[in-house]
Amino acid sequence: MLRFASIVFVALGVASAQPAAAADIAARAPLYKAPQLPVAYNWSGFYAGVNVGYGWSDDAIQLAPHDPVFTAGVLDVALAGGLVPPSLATNPRGVLGGVQAGYNVQTGSLVWGVEADIAAAGIKGSSTVSRTLPVFPDITTTQEQKVDWLGTVRGRIGVTVTPDWMLYATGGLAYGHVKASTSIVDPTLAAGTPCLNVICGAATSESWRVGWAVGGGGEYRFSSNWSVKLEYLYYDLGSEKYTFFNPLFPFTPGPARGFDATADFTGHIARVGLNYKFGSGPVVAKY
Repeated sequence: MLRFASIVFVALGVASAQPAAAADIAARAPLYKAPQLPVAYNWSGFYAGVNVGYGWSDDAIQLAPHDPVFTAGVLDVALAGGLVPPSLATNPRGVLGGVQAGYNVQTGSLVWGVEADIAAAGIKGSSTVSRTLPVFPDITTTQEQKVDWLGTVRGRIGVTVTPDWMLYATGGLAYGHVKASTSIVDPTLAAGTPCLNVICGAATSESWRVGWAVGGGGEYRFSSNWSVKLEYLYYDLGSEKYTFFNPLFPFTPGPARGFDATADFTGHIARVGLNYKFGSGPVVAKY
């Protein structure tokens, strides 16, 4: 009887302990969570930002007789003899800064879109030479040119090296406001004294010009909606042409006896930009 009571007591103890152990195991067991797939940034959408950079060029201004029939033997001799340089490099240099906006579409690793920008610029240069020839007086020639506004409307096509880093090529229309001036004077004359020489003269020309630009760069997304880009562009705004003469020279009055000046406006730009993309945009799961 005593043995039977002991067996019953032990059995009841074991039975009461099993639910507690099961509850303890259930409490300690971690809940299963499905793994979350990482997501990649999508470049699609509108963006806008600012940029600052540096422009440089080896541009020059060329001089030639406007009407060789009337100027043979005078302007030709001055140019051929080096009294007036037929081409004088101004080598414009300077900073520029502005704004840009665009739209991208991403398909897989390919990103394509369009971007427009405009920048205030101080890309300018000048050069002065003073020379003399037998029979001719001393002559000083000064050439200046400047790009003070520069903008583009370009297509872009790129590829994502990593989800946050894109390399791209770009090209399209370029436009800008340009200025050019030429002055040929006799430095031996007192200020205000007219130069009675057919070679003397001065003129300034400015205009808005349209051309083209091509280049490339890279852009890196460093936070949710922000990215930074480094870009190079080559631009060509064509040539600005203008004519000048000395109306005081008594034997050859009129513009047909003067010089034609041709200023080229081409150059290079290296700049850094900061962009903000509007909206979070869709994301692509990385499996």
